[in-house]
Amino acid sequence: MRKENILVGILVVLVLGGIYLYNRPVADLGAQVTQVNVEPPAVGDQASQNLSMAAPKNIAWNDYTPGMALAGEQDKNIFLYFHAAWCGYCVKLKRETFTDDRIKAYLNDHFVSIGVDTDKRQKLAQQWGVRGLPTLWFLDANGKKINTLPGFVGADQLLSILQYIHTQSYKTMNFQEYVRQKKS
Repeated sequence: MRKENILVGILVVLVLGGIYLYNRPVADLGAQVTQVNVEPPAVGDQASQNLSMAAPKNIAWNDYTPGMALAGEQDKNIFLYFHAAWCGYCVKLKRETFTDDRIKAYLNDHFVSIGVDTDKRQKLAQQWGVRGLPTLWFLDANGKKINTLPGFVGADQLLSILQYIHTQSYKTMNFQEYVRQKKS
């Protein structure tokens, strides 16, 4: 009886450890972003005026295969968004971040946005190493991975990240340096 209790206890610990490792976020760009305080542009700021004048109704979402081809044709970076209907933070991202006019305009102007429902495209999510939702991937026009961001991100931070990727600043500096340079 005692051996069975010990064996069950070990099995429970292993299962819980496996669940934790499977669901923990990737520490990549997300770790950098959570440590950076990004301020929104001032109301009179020229960049915010330009974005608000051309604010589209929605982000132009593409399916995976046509979106990847379109990015190559248009020579635009790719914003790859993995989500599911049951994911609370995916819903929050859609309601709070993706409805921001600055985000909609910047994505539509400088990126090809691709949405992937992980319930419908499980194999694709596995190929991209998605272990939690939402997961955002940033790719160059040829589909080469630049970086990933797991979890929710607010509009101000996402806009800074999109600008960081679009301007190719990631090639010369880390994200914290980029934000410091923008402030000065």
